Amino acid sequence: MMIRVGVIGLGRSGWEIHCSFLSKAKQFQLAAVCDQSPERLKQASELFNTKTYSSAQELISDSDIELVVVSAPSHLHKSLALAVLAAGKHVIVEKPMSTTLADADEMLDAAEKSGRVLTVFHNRRWDRDYLMIKKFFQEGRFGSLFSIDSRVMTFGPEWSTYGVKEYDPQWRTKAAYGGGFLADWGPHLVDQCLDLSCEWPKSVSCELRSHLWATEVEDSFTLRLSFPSGLLATIEGSNNTRIPLPRWFVVGEKGTLISKGEWGKWTEMRFKGLVDDKEAEFEPKPASEGDGLESFGVDTELTARFYTDLHEALMKGREPVIKAKFARNVMAVLEAARRSAKEGQTIYLDPARLDFHLPVRERTKLQHIA
Repeated sequence: MMIRVGVIGLGRSGWEIHCSFLSKAKQFQLAAVCDQSPERLKQASELFNTKTYSSAQELISDSDIELVVVSAPSHLHKSLALAVLAAGKHVIVEKPMSTTLADADEMLDAAEKSGRVLTVFHNRRWDRDYLMIKKFFQEGRFGSLFSIDSRVMTFGPEWSTYGVKEYDPQWRTKAAYGGGFLADWGPHLVDQCLDLSCEWPKSVSCELRSHLWATEVEDSFTLRLSFPSGLLATIEGSNNTRIPLPRWFVVGEKGTLISKGEWGKWTEMRFKGLVDDKEAEFEPKPASEGDGLESFGVDTELTARFYTDLHEALMKGREPVIKAKFARNVMAVLEAARRSAKEGQTIYLDPARLDFHLPVRERTKLQHIA
């Protein structure tokens, strides 16, 4: 069954990731798009052969549309998602889920009341490098995990000018839009870390810095998560590094893994540790076609994985892989990180109640990670 989709926001992500895929997908129909730019609407109409709207509410009210993609800047995610859910439609929200934890909670409550599916575009759950690390962990090659270093390091103006000229090319570097490198890469890296560890961290500490590309928001961050098992995770993102550190550095009782940090080389890894109870060193290879884990890329095919899973979830009435409650917990970690950076101290999370150590009036109950 084909699902009819509307996309709100024809920026780089909305156009190049969502519309480009949906316009060719067999399981979805790109039924309508919405944007503030008449020029981009005209181009979308001609290229994608779809209806166009300049009003988000008009697209949301379109009775042909069953699923709406919110690909507007971060500060609009909550209001648009709530409108979609109120109209009785399913909704995909670009990452980050929202700009605050309170907004994420409101979105989650609205989804539960509406009975519609709310999910977040954490497409990098299907990154080849991440799946390789996860497979090693599931096979027991690391044994108990001691530390995880997960870093994405880039350099150049592309990040700070990622937006389109018809809107605001530099919106990712502006606070009013919910910009910043933590908002950009933090959701992906925290989502992967929580999924891999299967634990809720007991404490969060973070430093945010603005060096070369932004003044209102950070262009680099260092985030550390301490877990009850003793695992320590360091999550780092920077647009200031001409020579990056390894994308992954994972240390366990049975072995250590390191990968290259240059863009496009994340699957080039080296593992040293116990193999069949003997010390060995080898280079893991990405999964190949035919073994159940195809060798897929980081753009179109990641999107295909996300949407294929979502289609199956909607058809079978199950939750998608990227659950709204899990995405909401990612927001909880990111909000704790921002609070840590602002106050210059570690933020402790209660492992029993799964809420922040705050006065009662300020507490926000966390959903346990399934």
